[in-house]
Amino acid sequence: MKAKAMAKTKTAVAEAATNQQQELSSLMQQIYMCNHGHVPWQVDICAKFASELLNEYNATINRGDSPSPSPRTHTIKSLQAMNSKEEYSEVWNDAGKMKLLVAYFLSLGTKHATEENMWAARVYAHYACFFEEYIASELNNTQASMNRAKMVELLCASDDHTLISYLKHRIPCTCLNEMYKQVKSTKKMGLCFNEDCSHPDRMVDRDAMLNCTRCRSANYCSRECQVADWPKHKKVLCDEVAKAIASFASEQKNLKLEGAN
Repeated sequence: MKAKAMAKTKTAVAEAATNQQQELSSLMQQIYMCNHGHVPWQVDICAKFASELLNEYNATINRGDSPSPSPRTHTIKSLQAMNSKEEYSEVWNDAGKMKLLVAYFLSLGTKHATEENMWAARVYAHYACFFEEYIASELNNTQASMNRAKMVELLCASDDHTLISYLKHRIPCTCLNEMYKQVKSTKKMGLCFNEDCSHPDRMVDRDAMLNCTRCRSANYCSRECQVADWPKHKKVLCDEVAKAIASFASEQKNLKLEGAN
């Protein structure tokens, strides 16, 4: 009887170990197969758009046609190239298709972050953020303009906290949880919009930065840098964004009045 009981116990232990091993294998498989929220393309035009956008980005780098090449220059030129192609007008005008692109670039950014290829992760996160901002301001009309400072900081900020926090809070999986724990104590850095800023790479503690209260689209390390940049900032960005903010506020006010009536 004791022998039979021992045999049953050994069998039960072996089965439990096998089940645990299978569960662990299944979990590991899920981890390695995680797409971080992106599902296989169901819309061919979006897949083609994403592929061609990245080709444009690489082509911009290879051409070397910019006097001051930077990741921001390359992303801007690639987006401008895509915007000029008539065949993709349906993508630019469809929030649903744009959201598919957001998910795709969030997935790529997360994948490269987990592989510690932060440079590539920043580029993909920047694209995801651009499309998010485009949806909100140009398609859904839920904000006055695109948050340029946010997009620039994702691409140019030297700290990993900014990047990992952005990705982690947008993907449905937990693949960046541990990495976030490691970087969350790091200070988030911001880019001073004055091109002649004396700080290394124009980077400073974001909490100490000043924001242009008129357009809310540019940050500065100091009052001196803000004053120095004002003539250029006013002409290139501030007037246009401030006008958009005023128009948006007026539209929202009218909608509230219509709702009240």
